[in-house]
Amino acid sequence: MKSRLRLLLVVLLLLGVFFRFINIDKNYYWYDEAFTSMQISGYTQTEVLHEISSGQLVAAQDLMKYQRPNPTKNFGNTVQSLAIEEPQLPPLYFLTVKCWAKLFGDSPAATRSFSVWISLLAFSSLYWLCRELFAPPEMVWIAVGLVAVSPLHVLYAQEARPYSLLPTLILLSCASLLRAMRLETKLRWSIYAVANIRDFTLIYLAC
Repeated sequence: MKSRLRLLLVVLLLLGVFFRFINIDKNYYWYDEAFTSMQISGYTQTEVLHEISSGQLVAAQDLMKYQRPNPTKNFGNTVQSLAIEEPQLPPLYFLTVKCWAKLFGDSPAATRSFSVWISLLAFSSLYWLCRELFAPPEMVWIAVGLVAVSPLHVLYAQEARPYSLLPTLILLSCASLLRAMRLETKLRWSIYAVANIRDFTLIYLAC
């Protein structure tokens, strides 16, 4: 790989990482992200509306209990909330963020940081996929560099929504499928099967 191209790709990767972390705590925490926090808390929108529609004044600190993990609500409550209100979304992201929030906090920046780190894993997943598809290493690194600074990928990497996890898993699934088809071993097919575990429906393990 030519030195100029290598330098350009290194710059693109560094810019991609920088853009994903910059102002992560300052961007507006919009409706869908607040809905994510409510779902990892284990509450449903119906429960929230029922509790705050009593006619009494509700303080901001009282509303915050619907935006952070509740120790009385388990994984089953989160799955049930999704099944009722957003059945089109697989629960893997929300269950993982529920654990993430317990470990690193439930602030907007902490919740969004999970999407940021997952979006960085897309680089390695794309690299693996391109290695399976293309022989020239230049093609592989150019693809990774373009995704690194893609405005769409950067935007979704800073949102507390599953939009960065899904493409990462899809890339991983495609790469592992190609590897399994090429090598045809039980281990490779097992890796492909694990890479496709995106639709958990019932998980009652304590985090």
